[in-house]
Amino acid sequence: MRQSIKLIAVSLPLFVAAACSDVSTSPQAPASRSLSAAPAFDYSGGGRFHFGDNRTSFTITPDGGSFAINRLLKVDFPAGSICDPDQSTYGPGEWDNACVTLTHAITITATTRLTRNGMAVDFQPNLRFSPDKQVTLSTDLFAATLRSNSTYFASSPSSLRVLAFDYSPSLGAQAVADYVADPSLVTQVNLETGRVWRRVKHFSGYVAGTGASCNPSAGDPDCIAVRSESSP
Repeated sequence: MRQSIKLIAVSLPLFVAAACSDVSTSPQAPASRSLSAAPAFDYSGGGRFHFGDNRTSFTITPDGGSFAINRLLKVDFPAGSICDPDQSTYGPGEWDNACVTLTHAITITATTRLTRNGMAVDFQPNLRFSPDKQVTLSTDLFAATLRSNSTYFASSPSSLRVLAFDYSPSLGAQAVADYVADPSLVTQVNLETGRVWRRVKHFSGYVAGTGASCNPSAGDPDCIAVRSESSP
């Protein structure tokens, strides 16, 4: 009988993503049983998460903070990281430019879309972040599986390619592999903590599930980085 594991517990959805993996893992990673094929994600039994669109809002001050998004994601803002939308530029080519940061509270609305094919999230209003700060988007949905099977994933990193975040201008829009041009945006998978995260330089949205490939030996940054050090 073919050995396999269910990457996702009965209540966990497939997280949107794409790409393959460049590996740098801890030699002390816990042992796990080997697999004869890439593991499959399992949607059966649901109940904890609701398919379709779900919306939530949160208010952030210049002091920053950490905010959970519909039990699926978390976004972390360092203090002084949000560019004031009334005094700063926004758009391609602007992400690494200095900006005037926010001096008052602002309300952000996040909409998640969960389907059988994956998940997407859209944030409004459109914002960009100060380039000297690191705002991160993360999920711990797969932590138990990543930790308990870290040896397998360390030796078969291509099985993690469905965990990468792509940028999406809006819900339903075509995904953009923004990390190809900017390696600082590559998705990170921490096999010790089980956290999957990436830096984001701007909102509106992020998505995945494109199945994009990469060639690490050719220096192609279109990859997931597997890490052992602490995640943000």
